[in-house]
Amino acid sequence: MRLSKSDIIAGSMGALALALLAYLLYAAMGYRSGPGNAELIGLVKSKRNITERKFSSRVVWDEVEKNTSVYNFDTIRTADRSEAVIRLKDGTEITLNENSMVLLSVSPKKFDIKFIQGAIKTRQSAAQGEAAARTVNIVSGGSTITLNNGDVSLSRDRDNGLNLTVNRGAAAFVSEKGKEIINKDQLIQYRKDGVRLYDLGIRLVSPENDAYVPAEEDTTTVRFAWELPGAGYASFLEIARNPSLVDPIMKKRAAGNGAPARLRDGIYYWRVSAIDRATKKIEASEVRRLTVANVRPARLITPADGSVIKYRDENPMINFAWTMNESVSRYNLLVSGKKDMSAPIVNTYVDGTRIAINSLGKGIYYWKIVNMPEAPPAGKNPESEVRSFTVAVTDKLPPPVPVYPPDNKTIHPLAIENKGLNFTWTKDPSIPETRITIAGDRELKSTVMTTTSGDNSVRIEKGLKEGVYYWSLRGLMSDGSTTGASRAFRFKVAREEAIRLVEPGNGTVLVDDKGDGIPVTFSWIKPDLEGGYQLRISRHRDFTPPVKEIQASDVSVKVPRLSDGSYYWSVRLADEKGAVVLASPVYWLKVLGRLGRPIAVEPKPGGTVNMLTKDALELRWAAVKGANLYRVGLFHVKNGIQHSVATAETAKTSYRFTDLNKLDVGRFILSLQAIDADPASGRAVRTSDETRMVFDISLGVEKKIRIKSPRILYLE
Repeated sequence: MRLSKSDIIAGSMGALALALLAYLLYAAMGYRSGPGNAELIGLVKSKRNITERKFSSRVVWDEVEKNTSVYNFDTIRTADRSEAVIRLKDGTEITLNENSMVLLSVSPKKFDIKFIQGAIKTRQSAAQGEAAARTVNIVSGGSTITLNNGDVSLSRDRDNGLNLTVNRGAAAFVSEKGKEIINKDQLIQYRKDGVRLYDLGIRLVSPENDAYVPAEEDTTTVRFAWELPGAGYASFLEIARNPSLVDPIMKKRAAGNGAPARLRDGIYYWRVSAIDRATKKIEASEVRRLTVANVRPARLITPADGSVIKYRDENPMINFAWTMNESVSRYNLLVSGKKDMSAPIVNTYVDGTRIAINSLGKGIYYWKIVNMPEAPPAGKNPESEVRSFTVAVTDKLPPPVPVYPPDNKTIHPLAIENKGLNFTWTKDPSIPETRITIAGDRELKSTVMTTTSGDNSVRIEKGLKEGVYYWSLRGLMSDGSTTGASRAFRFKVAREEAIRLVEPGNGTVLVDDKGDGIPVTFSWIKPDLEGGYQLRISRHRDFTPPVKEIQASDVSVKVPRLSDGSYYWSVRLADEKGAVVLASPVYWLKVLGRLGRPIAVEPKPGGTVNMLTKDALELRWAAVKGANLYRVGLFHVKNGIQHSVATAETAKTSYRFTDLNKLDVGRFILSLQAIDADPASGRAVRTSDETRMVFDISLGVEKKIRIKSPRILYLE
């Protein structure tokens, strides 16, 4: 079919229009206008790992480095295991913990910080040349925190509630519930059900907030110290990976005013709680943050010290590798021809622990690795030892290196029958061909088969019956010579392989928070054999009926609903005829239903308690099935703010509050929560929703006292 001139013009114009639209879309998505006319308001004082910034006029995020300028209306965020400190021009410092985000804006008299997620700390101090720091407003959801020469810590929990602690000075907290002045050592919690104010009775001593603890081993001992409000308290140290201390990695009972803890490198949050042995009342501290940073230098792996790397035709590809330090994301590789490492030939930064270089010819070389942490320790950055290697020209190259099957690998015979066995290796590029020898003994005398390959692999499909084998390699050169023989790897062809289960782990306990069944994803590792999988779930270990059987073609299955109870599960692999050729071990898991809410018995909901003749406030509630602990909270409502009067935990279904000096007439709220705690560790396995009950306290005086007197008083 022949196109007319108009058809050609129309098609060309359509293609041009599409290309233009595609370009405009790409330009809009990658628009990088920069700060434009935005005011410079500060800089990134320090950072660890990944910190990103988005200009107000842009839609993309860019990673920022130390000393990067910060402009008005910038949004800053941090990633996992990351942190950043932003110093504003007036001296205010904002520390963003991991997975945190803020939007910054400035006006002549105040700074506004929109706290979006994560955890931050704001510290005010006047910069040089300024009389005082500006007023700082931190806006989060429906609340505003106003600072004027004070320090605060904020965090959001997993229910999106806001926690505010004043570390120095005072702060004004304003929400639709009212306004409250928060002083030092006070904590305010802003939730959907109201605003709660707590006095922090425990003072933390050390480590300081945002402390940096250097460590030279895999774990280091950190010593924690605090001051209790008095004698007769049992104290507990809690350490977690998140600022709300959900699922703590450690909760240990401490003797006295301190305790040590062994910690790996990472970011931690910690606090101390204490229970009055007599009244069971709970006191708590602020939450502090600390970083344990491994400052141990890298350990060099390859090239090995004193090793000789040979090549024949072209410069060899030399692989450099070293151990990873979790506290370091960047390293400096230095290679020199001199032992004192002066005048380095290679001086490059590596994001990772491995790099390959082919720029080194014949000669003797020395190399080392320098850690480049984002928050460098005092003094010199940690350096590895110096090692040497030699690059030499040779007529005889080293043999190829076996890779797969690895030494002592077991392979199912059906896997070989179905798809063969793939042997792979690495070799010098100068070796054109490789000979593989498979034998029944390590000395390779009982040869089973020999074949050659011009690639780095070969597939064997026949001739390998059940038994033990060894395989080795030789390089075949163009001139007819050969390299030496490689090390012989052992492998076994046998019906011993089992399917390895992954999740849920054996003995896993899952909690059904919604109470209508919980979805569970079962997964396992793909074996060498091909076939269909059968997931089996039963209430009985021997899989007597009823048994849930689910067919799967992949290595995971999501079961939409498992109700309360214990289950056993396993996976079988069947061939195309339905015969079971492989099976997994049997794993066990348990699903626990949600705990019911405690029901208050005394005081009665909405009632009034006459405290005129009482020496204690009696609180009682109905027992909850499955609970072995109860958390009790008592709050006095004043001007819309719930002031904490007492917090306690008890195994009983009653609590007697005797500190009547803290009670007053007015409205109170009783909060109750049921807990299923592990008896061994004390860790909460399940926690019920909170029950809140309103009641009033009075002194029983119904009428005002009136004094009657005569209208005429006679004075003598």
